[in-house]
Amino acid sequence: MKKTIILIALTTLLFSCIAVKKNETQVITLSNGTVQIKLLPAVGGTLVSASLTGHENILNSDSTQWNEPLEKRPTMDPAQPFKAYNGMIVWLSPQSEWWVKQDTYPQLKKARSMWPPDPYLTCAVYKVTQQTASEITMKSPESPNSHVQFTKTFRIEDNKVFIMASARNCSKDTVNWGLWFNTRMNGWDKVFVPADSTDLVKTQYLKYPDIHLPVLKYADGCFSYQAVAPLAGQAAYKSKSFFTLDNPVIAGFKANQWLIIRGGKIDRTKVHPEQGRIEIYVENSAGKVNDLQELEMHFAYEKIAPGATIEASENWEIIPGSDPLDNDKLPDEL
Repeated sequence: MKKTIILIALTTLLFSCIAVKKNETQVITLSNGTVQIKLLPAVGGTLVSASLTGHENILNSDSTQWNEPLEKRPTMDPAQPFKAYNGMIVWLSPQSEWWVKQDTYPQLKKARSMWPPDPYLTCAVYKVTQQTASEITMKSPESPNSHVQFTKTFRIEDNKVFIMASARNCSKDTVNWGLWFNTRMNGWDKVFVPADSTDLVKTQYLKYPDIHLPVLKYADGCFSYQAVAPLAGQAAYKSKSFFTLDNPVIAGFKANQWLIIRGGKIDRTKVHPEQGRIEIYVENSAGKVNDLQELEMHFAYEKIAPGATIEASENWEIIPGSDPLDNDKLPDEL
């Protein structure tokens, strides 16, 4: 009897260890001793963490979601509530065309719905097609909605992260799309856009059009939002600014680290006119913890023949640094 109990206990322990190990493999880590990134193939091939090795995650992403059981993962039904994993994601551009080039959901097409993004590209399980100690490539399913398949490649080298995404047209028709990279930090983190003052196209205040908060400031050749808590009883302040630049750079600061994002030079006229080459979305609430700041780059809006692809890339550099408000100085790398 005693042996039977011990055997059952050991069997239970073994299966629980196997389950944990299987669950842990949902997050893939690339690290070279200088930088470390974590990826979630199980949910859209999302980049959920980036930092200097041993430092706090720069990106806004809830780590308790990363190893969720399958039943808690998002469905492919756009009618279901959208579940955000944040981190760094890739969308199609422009937002106004997300649902107009499909017939699966006629109500979304008729409404020219701006939300949600195609779940097959943002939430589905990506297949890992190649992986080394410093690089990984993943593919999405072919979406029955937008008839596009994403491929994402992430590579680390020294203190840099190289991100490349492509979109393949899986339909029989020529279509137009651009790629849109969206990197999410906390709404209270410090984010800067080096630019000329004339590069700002517009700023929208989304919740309270008459309350221009948080304030978008321009100083020392950089735009940045000045975070502010809403007045008692008010919902979160939400704002979005659009910039047009040929050679875009965004810098974010968190936990004594600078994340510098470079998007490469393209003709600004090639970006869809509804979008900016750079867009910064920010929300400030009294809660702060779950507030977002989106560091967005849009790439060329192009014709894609059947079977053809478009590509876009960002180069990230992560460096140690001190609070810019403490020393009134941005990194020399900018």
